[in-house]
Amino acid sequence: MDSPNDRFSASRSRRAIPASLIKIAFGRSANRCAFPECSPVMLDNGVPLLEIAFISSVSAGGPRYSPSLTPAEQNSAGNIIILCPTHHRLVDANPEIFTAEELVNIRDAHYERVHRALSTEQKRTTSSRLADLLEIWAQSRETGSEEYWQRLFSDHPEAFSLALEGRAYTLSSKCYVGGKSIGNTGGNVLDFLAQHSGNVALVEIKTPTTKLLATQKYRGNVYAPSRELAGSTVQALEYRHSLISNLPTLAFQTPGLRATQPMGVIIIGDLGQEEMSEDGRRSFELYRSSFRDLKIMTYDELFGGLQMLVDILRD
Repeated sequence: MDSPNDRFSASRSRRAIPASLIKIAFGRSANRCAFPECSPVMLDNGVPLLEIAFISSVSAGGPRYSPSLTPAEQNSAGNIIILCPTHHRLVDANPEIFTAEELVNIRDAHYERVHRALSTEQKRTTSSRLADLLEIWAQSRETGSEEYWQRLFSDHPEAFSLALEGRAYTLSSKCYVGGKSIGNTGGNVLDFLAQHSGNVALVEIKTPTTKLLATQKYRGNVYAPSRELAGSTVQALEYRHSLISNLPTLAFQTPGLRATQPMGVIIIGDLGQEEMSEDGRRSFELYRSSFRDLKIMTYDELFGGLQMLVDILRD
């Protein structure tokens, strides 16, 4: 049987197990014994008593020793398993039952259990956070303060996930796309600049209470966009133009900034609350679909998409 010191190093004649592999092994095991249904003894500080056990002994004559393994293979992540002292002694005392192959199966099954548990917990955490956001939306749907929604999106950047096409963006608020740097004053003040590895999105927000269409028909069955929608559209396009025009200066002052094809995003209005005729809805859809580099999304569409994500995560 390998001594308890095997959790830290091999014998002096062999190379020690790299500390990075030890850390990885404990991490993948979630600091739990790999033996099925084991509840290891806890130390006084609450840390479980665990050991690093060799699947194939590194010493001739030891449990499951394999002369075909090189020293590097003996001291690799593939040759270790995290066990409590009780199960460490059990598997080493019965190598005919707990063969190397069987220990690999036990370890890999444990890794899979840990992975599933962590995935479930992550889904639960994400679902809970999004559910909290949906509750805020339900209570604040009639709020007409842009500052309120600015703070909300700053605190919950995950709300932009659908508007930003599901990409992982780094979100910055109140960016000066015409200044000397993204965080500098003196330029056009953008609500949010969302950056991923190769591009940026320029996000301008209004409120859910902002009207989308003019009250009266423009002509025939056609409705014009509201003053706020038309103004925010031009504003977003101006931000995009300013960013592209000032990109060399901005990129020099802001390392890592890339804007190969900047996308503008406007979050505005609430289709679920604004009364629209079929003619009005068609006019709105024609208007927002006419832009190539600009996406117009309403608040109810944004939060409706988040509700779908929550429903999926709960399944």
